[in-house]
Amino acid sequence: MAKQDRAITTRENIVQAGARLFAQKHYESVRMAELLTEAGITQGGFYFHFPEGKKTVAEEIIARQDGRFTELRDAAIADTSLDGLSALIMFLQTVVSEIENNVVMRAGLRLVIQASEHFPEVAHMPHPSWNDAIEAALKKAEAEGSLRPDVDTTIAARGLVLLFIGAQTSSFINDQWESMTDLADTLVDFLRTSIAADGFVPAAQRDDA
Repeated sequence: MAKQDRAITTRENIVQAGARLFAQKHYESVRMAELLTEAGITQGGFYFHFPEGKKTVAEEIIARQDGRFTELRDAAIADTSLDGLSALIMFLQTVVSEIENNVVMRAGLRLVIQASEHFPEVAHMPHPSWNDAIEAALKKAEAEGSLRPDVDTTIAARGLVLLFIGAQTSSFINDQWESMTDLADTLVDFLRTSIAADGFVPAAQRDDA
C-alpha cells in the first residue's frame, strides 16, 4: 500500500473509532487512551493526523454528519420524479435509515447535542439552510396543488425542521434512536394530515398500488 493510501486509511480508522466511542459516550467521557486503543494506533500516529487532539476528531464527525444529511436532503429535493411532499417524506425516511445504520451519523448527532458546551464553532441546530431547503420543497408542493391552501410555507418549513430535531433528540434520549422509525412515521402522518391537501398520496404508496 502506498504511503498516501496508508495515511488516508489510518485517518479514517481514527475517525471511525471516534465515531464508535462518541456514539456511546459523552465527549468528555472518552479518554485519549481509549481512543488510541479503539483505533489501534500509537499516540504519535494519532497526533500526526489530529494535532489538536480528540476535539478535532469530534469536529470532523460533526462535519461529516452535517454534510451527509445535507447531501441526502438536496438529492431528495432535486429528484424531479417526486412531488414536493413526497421528496420530504423520502428524505425523512432516508435520514432515519442513516441514523440506524451509520455510526458516524449517530456520533455526530450525539456530539451536536453537546455543541453549546464543546463545539459552538461547528455545530448549529438547525442551520439556516435547512429552513430554506424545506421551504423550497413546500413551495414546489404548493405549486403542484398538494398543500392545503392556508399553509404558510415559511412557518411550515420552520415547524417541520424543529419537529424533526425534537423527534431525533427525544429518540436518542429515550432509547438511543430505537424509536426513530416510529417517530418518523408519526411525522409523516402529521405532514399528510395537517398540511397536505385532501387526497394527497405519497409517491411510494402510489407506486405500491
